[in-house]
Amino acid sequence: MPDPRPVEPRRQEGAADIDSLVALGRATPPPIPRPRPDPGPPTADPVDEREAAALTAALAGAGIEAGPADTAAVRALASLDPATVATVEKWLKAKKIDSTGK
Repeated sequence: MPDPRPVEPRRQEGAADIDSLVALGRATPPPIPRPRPDPGPPTADPVDEREAAALTAALAGAGIEAGPADTAAVRALASLDPATVATVEKWLKAKKIDSTGK
């Protein structure tokens, strides 16, 4: 295969980045976008709050003390659809933990 020939780079008249054109006075600077407003802290969904309370009550009814990790798991479960939350709540109510931990 033959070696490629060196080719002179193509030059376009007036081609430059926008900063160079602004510096030369050939273009106006682009507008600077406004910063987006801060949306603030996310608001809790009241349905999720009720479902989290119901799951926490079901855990307590099953004899499980909700620690920090349990609370995070309850919040994650409460954000799921209501049918899934109801199913998990039903499981907790059906499964009573005996004194041996089984």
